[in-house]
Amino acid sequence: MKTLIGCVAAAILLIVQSANAATITRDELHPFYDPDLVRYVAANGSIPAVIIANPFGAGQDQALLTTLPMPGYLPPTTLLPTTARDSDDGHLVLIFDPVTASNGHAACAAPDRQTTATNAGPKAGNANILRLQIAFCYDAEVVSEAFMEMRRPKAPGDRDFSIAMAQLLSVLLPSQNTRSAKCQGSMMGNC
Repeated sequence: MKTLIGCVAAAILLIVQSANAATITRDELHPFYDPDLVRYVAANGSIPAVIIANPFGAGQDQALLTTLPMPGYLPPTTLLPTTARDSDDGHLVLIFDPVTASNGHAACAAPDRQTTATNAGPKAGNANILRLQIAFCYDAEVVSEAFMEMRRPKAPGDRDFSIAMAQLLSVLLPSQNTRSAKCQGSMMGNC
């Protein structure tokens, strides 16, 4: 009986925890990706970031960026808000409520046109779900990209949001390029 109660309690805990979990729906490292490029961009202690349709409100970009934990292999690095027009070299693009057809190439080239959000907030029907497209870009070229969905947090400091963003940034900016380690089929363009 004690074992049954323990199993039921563990199952309930797992369900409660997974209800707040984020799902990374897709991610891709493009051939240009290399952890040394990320280190190069972060060498001065910061990485510029373009934020489109910040769900926490206008003027909250810096508050959002200060809560995002960068991967541990980087030197101490802060994220600094910038605009799509002012971004060059390496930078991140975060697009909240992205259009369904958006991809990393579009996010890097024209981030302002990749969201369904309006000044009134998220598109109807998506009020409880936060959808995020994130890309690491070099100029207008995509280097890596990922998409995430989760329950919409109330504030940038939300614990579940912080955990999800740490996981997402680790996927976006991994410390090793797994593509180059197992390059097969180079005649087919898979390297």
